[in-house]
This record gives sequence, structure tokens and C-alpha cells, in this order.
Amino acid sequence: MKKFIIGIGVLAVLGVGYLLLQGPPPEEAEGTSVEMYEVKKQTPLHLKGQVKPTKKQTVLVNADKGPIRTIHVKEGDHVVKNAPLLTYRWGEIVRADNASLVTMLNEDAKNDSQQQLMVLKSEESAIKGTVTEYDRSKIVLNEPIEIKYANSEKTVTGKITTLSEMNNEAEKEEKDSLVTYNFTAVPDEAIPVGYSVECLIPRTDIHLPLKSVVEKDGEQFVYIVEGKKAKKQLVTVEKGNGYYILREGLNEEQQIVKDATAVKDGMEVNTK
Repeated sequence: MKKFIIGIGVLAVLGVGYLLLQGPPPEEAEGTSVEMYEVKKQTPLHLKGQVKPTKKQTVLVNADKGPIRTIHVKEGDHVVKNAPLLTYRWGEIVRADNASLVTMLNEDAKNDSQQQLMVLKSEESAIKGTVTEYDRSKIVLNEPIEIKYANSEKTVTGKITTLSEMNNEAEKEEKDSLVTYNFTAVPDEAIPVGYSVECLIPRTDIHLPLKSVVEKDGEQFVYIVEGKKAKKQLVTVEKGNGYYILREGLNEEQQIVKDATAVKDGMEVNTK
């Protein structure tokens, strides 16, 4: 009998020791854990482009006007509009259509009307690029944009001035590629011809996760958290492609419950 009692005592001591080693049991968390979502505008749309001359002039020899007597420019020259480029023997002069840079001069073409004698590119430039069919509707003509140099941190302002109505035809081997449209942007500050840039198009839409919005009894609402309790907040939203577009009811930088599927008004919650 004594051995039995001693055995029970030993087990009791071991049990207490085990509990002491384990420490006190963790307090059970109160409330349901929910992930929060910050209400904010969409990040700017990034479109790649390159600075190109707006106009190009190609000069070919016209044998009907006689041989060339004088070429007045050399490659690399900057010329003003109407500056003489060449004079034929019988006095007719070919002039520059615009203020331009002579980018190519091939004197060997003086006796060959099939070759380009010279090429001039206007000093006036613009940014040329393409936008996909999915992003085309996000562009508003003549609204301020930011233009960032691809090879530096410099950023200037500007605007998109044209957006083609007709899409670009994909090559046969690229028939499954996205449909694109050409756009032209003009910077407020001159950017050297040939530079690659990114056009940053601001977007004012605020998107909300699909599961954050509850539609019930003709109402649309989300949940904010006040004093560790979920609180219903009425909103006006419009269904987008995989998201809701906020029209009214929330301010930027507000936090809402990202997934309100199992949330009720007044429910105690823990945010994360």
C-alpha cells in the first residue's frame, strides 16, 4: 500500500514539474483575425517610348533638272527652314522643308536617282510609343503626365497629344500577341532624339478587392475596424474586371477588411 501511495506521489511531482517546465498556457486570442487593405489610388500606368523626329525629308536626285552643280550642306549640319540644300546646274534649288539636322549625305548618289542623296530629320521631336488594348482607355489626351528618362533619374512633365484609332497589325508569327495602338507624347522640356523614356500616366481610380465588398438588401458596404470591432461602412462601388471601383464612401489611406466573407457588424476582430 505504501508503495502505491509513493508511486502516486512521484507521478504527481513529475506532473507538476512538467507543467512548470511548459509554462503557463497561452491566452486564447479573442476575436477573429482579419487582414486589412489600404484604400489608395492605382499606381501610374508605365508606357515605354522613344524620342523621335516629328518629320523627315529625303532628297533624291532629279535627272530631269540636270546635273547637280553645288551641294550646300554636309552631314551633321543643322539647317533652318528653306535653307538651300543643293543647286542644279540650271539654277533650280532644293530647300529644307523644316529646321532640321542632316543625318545622312551620300555624294556617290549624285549620279544615281535610285539612291538617297541626303536625309534630314526635323529638330522638332516627340515621343513615340505603343499602348495595349487593355490600357488604351486609361489614356486621356492633353492631361499632364510624367516622363522619365530610362537611363537616368531625371523626370520632366508633358502630355500625350495623339492616340491612334486604328490598331497595329501583328506580324503573322505574332498573331497571338496583344493588340497595340500608337501614341505620341510631347515633353515640356526638350529631350535628345533617340532617348528611351517611360511615360507615367496617373490613374485616379481606387480599386477594392472583390471579397472586401458585401452587397446585401440593396446596400453595398465594407467593414472598417474601430476599437477592435468591425463596423459596417456604406459605399458606392462599380464592378470591374476582378475588382470593384470605388465611387464614394471611403477616403484614401483608410483601412478596410480585405476579406469580409465571414465578418459581421460589431464582431470583435484582430487585425494583421
